[in-house]
Amino acid sequence: MKVCALGSGSTGNALLVEGPEGLILVDAGLSWRELKARASRGGFSLAHLKAVVLTHEHADHVRGLETLARRGIPVFATGGTLRALGLEGTAVVPGMELAGLRIFPFPVSHDAAEPVGYRFDCNGLRLGLATDLGQVTPEVMRHLHGCQTVVLEANHDLGMLLAGPYPWPLKTRIMGPYGHLANDAAGQALRTLQGEARAVLLAHLSQENNTPALALETVALALDGWKGRLYLAYPDRPSAVLS
Repeated sequence: MKVCALGSGSTGNALLVEGPEGLILVDAGLSWRELKARASRGGFSLAHLKAVVLTHEHADHVRGLETLARRGIPVFATGGTLRALGLEGTAVVPGMELAGLRIFPFPVSHDAAEPVGYRFDCNGLRLGLATDLGQVTPEVMRHLHGCQTVVLEANHDLGMLLAGPYPWPLKTRIMGPYGHLANDAAGQALRTLQGEARAVLLAHLSQENNTPALALETVALALDGWKGRLYLAYPDRPSAVLS
């Protein structure tokens, strides 16, 4: 099982997971042309794309969905997400299999219709993905425990957000329980997983209220002594390929 974030952030989100029987795209916030180009840079071909699974319906996660659907790529999401988008895709259910991977959706706290994170299981390996969430709930932690690879949001530095130019209502939305996860909250959550996780990909970093160096530093301090590797997802290029 391999994973590569093709793009992550408010300008567009898309992440590839490779299973034994092909590729799954998690979210489709980039154009088809950009998806193909970035997948190729990561060493993948979208000719092997078997399905798209959506975390939620916000525009930065679904901008490229119409083109994918026209190409006949099956779309899977929660019932709430499908209704919010007016789509006739297939509702994702725990334990369903796509591209040789077993998929387990789990609820996350975000201001969308029925947002979820995902756990992917394959031959004893587990990948957990949770982005666009205002808090790490016990249900999120239950699914991330036992994952060797974790993709987790580290959206903002609280000090930068409070001192920044955003209007106060937007700041409170981001900081709230249905907003986005701060660097220190991500670090504390990962601290409880460090005995199991071997690789962590920090995702959905804000370009206005965070920096890559600050996200890495904050999480690394929380994981002091951890033997795994920290990686970053980027808004404009693919991440490293984690396996």
